Amino acid sequence: MPYIAWHPRTRRPLVVLTRSGPCAKVRLVHSEVPFEVPVVELEHYPWAADPHAPPGFVAVLLDTPQAVREGDWVVVVGCARRVRALASYSAGSRLLELEGYGKWVLAAPRVAYRRSSADGQAP
Repeated sequence: MPYIAWHPRTRRPLVVLTRSGPCAKVRLVHSEVPFEVPVVELEHYPWAADPHAPPGFVAVLLDTPQAVREGDWVVVVGCARRVRALASYSAGSRLLELEGYGKWVLAAPRVAYRRSSADGQAP
């Protein structure tokens, strides 16, 4: 099952598709083109040095806008912002009300941050 890892060298979250030996097949969140990186270069959440991850939260991939939940954090304009409310929008998009930002449309796959299961909530 794919998961998200932080890649400090490129300063990006990557979707890890498979791992075999010293290499991992990964892709960018908004891309379907896989490439390989050394496994030792990937950092796992919640211990990753991702500057956007709020403390105690883990990264999850939102394959569709409908996967977002109230209480998730998404990165908009370089800052992680908490989702306060959400509503349906056109063509499968979601209209999010973000704390400290206002309304914003989520229309594509994206990394979000959710409370880790260690805190009592499943990711």
